[in-house]
Amino acid sequence: MNRLEIEDFVDEMSEGLIAIDEDGIIMKYNAKARQMLGAKRNCLWDHPAGRLNEGDIVIMAYTAFGADKGGIDREDLKAFGIDLLSIEKGTSLLAVGQYKTGVRGKSKLKHPDRTLDTFVMEDSFLGVDFVSKIDYLERFVEISVYGENYRYYFNNFFNHIVILDSKSKAFKFYQMGGYTIWKEDLKDLMTGKTYYEKVKGSQEMTIEKNHIRYYHEEEEIVHDLLVCARGEEISYQRKNGTINGIGILSTLNPIVRNNKTVGAYLLMNDMSRIQIAENQRNMAFKKLKMANARLDDMKKYDYLFTTIIGSSKRMMKVKELAYKASCFKSNVLILGESGTGKSILAKAIHEASELCDQPFIQVNLNSIPETLIESEMFGYDKGAFTGASNKGKKGYFELADGGTLFLDEIGDLSKSMQVKLLQAIQNKSFFRVGGDREIQVNVRIIVATNRNLEKDVKDGAFREDLYYRINVFPIKQPPLRERIEDIYELVSYLLPKVCKNVGVKEKKLSQDAYEKLRLYTWPGNVRELENVLERAVNLCEDHLILSDHIHIKVVKRNYMNKDFFLKPLNQVLWDTELDIIEQVLLYTGGDKEAAMEILDIKKTKLYQRLKIIKERKIP
Repeated sequence: MNRLEIEDFVDEMSEGLIAIDEDGIIMKYNAKARQMLGAKRNCLWDHPAGRLNEGDIVIMAYTAFGADKGGIDREDLKAFGIDLLSIEKGTSLLAVGQYKTGVRGKSKLKHPDRTLDTFVMEDSFLGVDFVSKIDYLERFVEISVYGENYRYYFNNFFNHIVILDSKSKAFKFYQMGGYTIWKEDLKDLMTGKTYYEKVKGSQEMTIEKNHIRYYHEEEEIVHDLLVCARGEEISYQRKNGTINGIGILSTLNPIVRNNKTVGAYLLMNDMSRIQIAENQRNMAFKKLKMANARLDDMKKYDYLFTTIIGSSKRMMKVKELAYKASCFKSNVLILGESGTGKSILAKAIHEASELCDQPFIQVNLNSIPETLIESEMFGYDKGAFTGASNKGKKGYFELADGGTLFLDEIGDLSKSMQVKLLQAIQNKSFFRVGGDREIQVNVRIIVATNRNLEKDVKDGAFREDLYYRINVFPIKQPPLRERIEDIYELVSYLLPKVCKNVGVKEKKLSQDAYEKLRLYTWPGNVRELENVLERAVNLCEDHLILSDHIHIKVVKRNYMNKDFFLKPLNQVLWDTELDIIEQVLLYTGGDKEAAMEILDIKKTKLYQRLKIIKERKIP
């Protein structure tokens, strides 16, 4: 058998083969090993040779930062304007920065153990739009810029970069497998190393007759290979390890000639496919575990928050936040329109907390006359004012001591009372009206409003310092029109209560009645729904409530009706405009001034449209 046939046989092996002499010089490196270790690469995109220059934009995607011993570290990132306080080894890093200009870069971190299928950064930097993505399930890293997707499938880890030119911002370099052997890691490029030209198709580096450490520095398996080649007694079969970021099963043996060790060889089985399959299995188990955890959370939320009705995505988020709020005593700000159930949410947070056995004092600030608010909130001593009780009186702060004080409609509080409330919340103490003794209280504050407090702060109607004091943990209660899928659960909860209050046997809604409820915009939210149901119960003489018993005005256009779409475009736009005006008026409860402000139209135009709306028939 001649030499050529032996080489052909070796290159046909499914295992990678490296053979070195006693000095560490590579004597043999078969085709599979070249492929596994990146000496042979298949390029999909062209670029000329070049260097990393000052001002170049570098987009980075590291599947396991610090896993590549020759790669960059946290200090190196500062050259790209990325200054991280710390970064745990093995953390996934997506980042972008400009080299040595001082421009602040952008970054995202996530540990692979705390993510599922993908980790994505979609952003813009210095006018360049890009997407970086790590897919842990399919095991690929991808950087997309200027319409090209630079993707590489990895095994254990991969450090991916794309470089854009400092002046033109045009593409100039992309990372691919074998960057360590080609000396094209970002660390190498930062030291002024020139990267090689890439041309479409196969590129191969000749590495025989060179020392193995030049290409695979600091690899544990390379150390074993060198030690074995020097004659030390070390060998093994099918040992797990990594080389160049690739998981392998390796077999190491010495090469002996005339009873003398003259070198060593390493056989490597690529474990990529097995590891990907194992990873997908582990990910499936992880997803199942997380799904079970979410199910447990839902059960926990349903158990703790029985009065918060709805399982829509928005309401599950509200319940999640409510649960978190119940775990500590920080101030909570509940935002939402009138009738959304802000007071119910506040009480639910209290009852789910460790303060559940302590007082819950609810105060509607709107219902207290301005002249009485201070004495109601902080109490008064005897003889404080004409008509005051000779025993004095505790205020709401004292009554709530040890528990929760819920202040509803806080946005309507006068500026003078805002100052006093701020002092009481900050100091957890106050003076009664007419008193000279400071009273200390331990009260958890929950406030609610239907106003836009941020706008009120800008307009000077609400104190900024009080806003930041109460806005420690905000929760937005969504309006009913934004969680219309909860209608069925709300009706199931409210209707039996309404029937009981009215004094009739339980009734049910027909499908048409449900559909009518779903088509309405509910400007009065859940409170309006309860009133509508009460009226329907009174109107319905049977056990089944029909759509005719539901007294709400629904704007419904059948957009699939041929009478609608077989029209000129300007007529379709005209009909749509009328629909929108009618919907906005339903939302404002018929308030034309508010509708004009929302629609940004003048009074004359609105009234012209209203006249037409009154006369039209909707197909």
